[in-house]
Amino acid sequence: MKLPAAAAAAVVYVLLTLPATAAAKPFDFELAPPQAAGAGAASAGSASPKLSTDHRFNLLGMRWRGRAVPEIGVRVRRPGRGWSRWVALEAHDDHNPDPRRGERIARASDPLWVGTANGVQYRMSRRVRGLRLHFVNVGDVTHRARAAQEPQPAIVSRARWGAGGCPPRSSPGYGSVKAVNVHHTVSLNDYSPAEAPAMVLAICRYHRNSNGWDDIGYNALVDKYGVLYEGRAGGLDQPVIGAQAQGFNSETAGIASIGDHTSVGATPQTLDALARYIRWKLQVHLQPLSGPVVLRSSGGSATKYAAGAQITVERVIGHRDTGRTACPGQLLYNQLDQLRSMVASGVATVPSFAARLSGTLADYRVDFGEIVPVTGLLSGPDGLPLPGEKVEVQVNGDGRWTTSRRAVSAADGTFATELKPRKRMYVRMRFPGRPDLGVAYSTRLLLRLRPVIQLRRPRARFTPGRPVRVEGTVAPRKRFVHLVLQQHIGGRYRTVGTRAVRVWRGRIVASFVPAFRDRYRYSVVAKPDDDTDRGTTGWFLLRPR
Repeated sequence: MKLPAAAAAAVVYVLLTLPATAAAKPFDFELAPPQAAGAGAASAGSASPKLSTDHRFNLLGMRWRGRAVPEIGVRVRRPGRGWSRWVALEAHDDHNPDPRRGERIARASDPLWVGTANGVQYRMSRRVRGLRLHFVNVGDVTHRARAAQEPQPAIVSRARWGAGGCPPRSSPGYGSVKAVNVHHTVSLNDYSPAEAPAMVLAICRYHRNSNGWDDIGYNALVDKYGVLYEGRAGGLDQPVIGAQAQGFNSETAGIASIGDHTSVGATPQTLDALARYIRWKLQVHLQPLSGPVVLRSSGGSATKYAAGAQITVERVIGHRDTGRTACPGQLLYNQLDQLRSMVASGVATVPSFAARLSGTLADYRVDFGEIVPVTGLLSGPDGLPLPGEKVEVQVNGDGRWTTSRRAVSAADGTFATELKPRKRMYVRMRFPGRPDLGVAYSTRLLLRLRPVIQLRRPRARFTPGRPVRVEGTVAPRKRFVHLVLQQHIGGRYRTVGTRAVRVWRGRIVASFVPAFRDRYRYSVVAKPDDDTDRGTTGWFLLRPR
């Protein structure tokens, strides 16, 4: 290794699988960098020393101990090409097995395919304990035969991408397939056709040998050239439980686009392949190609939903819909409605050019009954305004998107309309497209709604030992509200009573009895639920007569 003298002694290699012939067998190795060992370490946020490796590698990733989740950037040195640009290395535990299945829950980054490299430099937003850089070498990828260039099935089998170098640790588990989760691998996008199969092998070895999973996490993968690859072993037509979306692995299949879709969308070839796989996978498991489906979470720290929670989603979803992650990248996520249309119709609808659409709400948290102005801007691929075009305002409050309002863009491309929300919901703008321009969507916006509770002639005086009547209304209607009573004790108000009050057709009727000749205050509260946020009347002061 070529390191500063102070750091050289701190670098430790661990060869996990020694290759009999480097070109014939894949192998992994690890590096305990200076930061982990304490010598020559970079401070949080600064770059590490440039580290050379004794072996070339095709994929890298990191793992560590503890609960820290740092932001990570890496760049690599590729022979004959110099240092790459800095790229973000995703650090989260969303791609993990479901709890209590026996597979290890890893604290690790996603794997990053780099082609062929022999050096690495990284930077982290904070220090972590027990840091290890894990490298995978799958041989000379530039001369590796590519299955897609020869007559073959629609999906490249595990044997053909080299899964013999990544055998499963144990027999697969089986669940059901009710929906398909779409991911991206966050790999560099400048790979060649010849590298793609080796990338799948490298990702598999990283998932197995660094994360400690049984096998590659995804059920299938697709490269930017539209070639599909079999993922986790157990049968392409079987409901194999992967490690691709914690909490929902046993009810979904997961397919990953090989690439980073944070700033680059999926290619037409990728979208077409995704649609072909998803159509086939849903049909094999006797599922509809579109429409809502109810999934039940099995829990886990990386999912948005606690164990037992039921959610309604589309048949084709992005990983972020169930997990605490940005996966599958904003641009691929924006393409999911187009992908759903391709899955349902079997027709490719990839446009040659795409419009640009933005939207905003005048307020993102409103009271029930309020009007919310909605504005936006529609422009062409060249940035010039598109006048006289229809734009839809779509809302999603129960797992499916519906068009609520329509507007027409003005001469400067702007448009305006309004919403009167009945529940908490997501809002987006949709341009339906035209022959020369494809469908476009704005960013998804969350509109939060507070219930309105109004009391009729709230009492301000009371007689100790006699009931104080509380009457009013709540909208939208709730099954229960809560009456809270506080007494002024020791210089502050303290809660002395809380009771649930059943609501009948939006009407609130309740009472309470202050026991002492003292100062009180009371409030009526609607707790947050699936439709609205928390609502309250605020406090009403109550004094003895």
